[in-house]
Amino acid sequence: MSSTIRSLEDAADHIIDTLKHFLQVDTLLIATIDHNGSRIIRALNRHENEGTNSLPLHLLQSYCNLVLEQDCSILNITNTLDDPRTASLPITQQLGAQALVGIAVRTADQAAVGTLCAINKEPIHLDERQLGFLHSMAAFFGYILDLENASVTDSLTGLYNRRYLSHLDHAGSDKQFSVMFIDIDDFKEVNDSFGHDFGDLLLLQISKRLKQDVRKTDILVRYGGDEFVICFQHLVDNQDIDFVASKIKKSIDEPFTIDGHIIHISASIGISSTHGTASTLKELISNADLAMYDNKQNEKKL
Repeated sequence: MSSTIRSLEDAADHIIDTLKHFLQVDTLLIATIDHNGSRIIRALNRHENEGTNSLPLHLLQSYCNLVLEQDCSILNITNTLDDPRTASLPITQQLGAQALVGIAVRTADQAAVGTLCAINKEPIHLDERQLGFLHSMAAFFGYILDLENASVTDSLTGLYNRRYLSHLDHAGSDKQFSVMFIDIDDFKEVNDSFGHDFGDLLLLQISKRLKQDVRKTDILVRYGGDEFVICFQHLVDNQDIDFVASKIKKSIDEPFTIDGHIIHISASIGISSTHGTASTLKELISNADLAMYDNKQNEKKL
């Protein structure tokens, strides 16, 4: 393996480039799982330069999803038209009979985080050496995903961290975002009174409540210290956003019980969406931060 791996996509490119010499198949796919579900990040079609159409990745995704649903260590389907698990899938109807081999990519704690798939017009016969190599590539990619997840995850709360927001911003996502910036009021006083370990326990409980207040597709981030950011995808209606903000404020207003102490805190919230002048996620976060500060000052005057 080259030492120039700088991203998941780089790692996937290296794996595809290596696998194509060991597996003589028509198509290779690598998929990962994130907050949006499973998606194919790299694909190889050996016949693409022979005048065939490019791969229908949105349909091929169903094969990757099928691999994740299986209990076996490796999925091996000799004919997708004959197998009841694949016969009715749109991709099978489009491609016709194919052989499919897939293996789940897992992290050190055995969580499924992706798939490696091979597709071929003729049956795929893997010898012991090829099977071992496929397992090794899956384990290697799982290790890379472990490292990537650690780099974008807050070590205390398990939420995404600020680096993940930078990743989203640089990726130039075409999704519509609304951003909520949350600051916990008077958190410093809690730390000063009870200590930082106590403050950490409070942050864990706050994070748990925030998780319960948002959808699985929403991106919840510990921005730093006692600040949190939530990126809502395709939630740009002001009434919907205001409803979620009200729900979160009420949730944080509820007392917290930590080590026998009852703690009362509140949250200041600012909101920014693509309805405004911001054009990037970074600008949306900045605008939401400014709105939060204005709201905090206004609440102090009441």
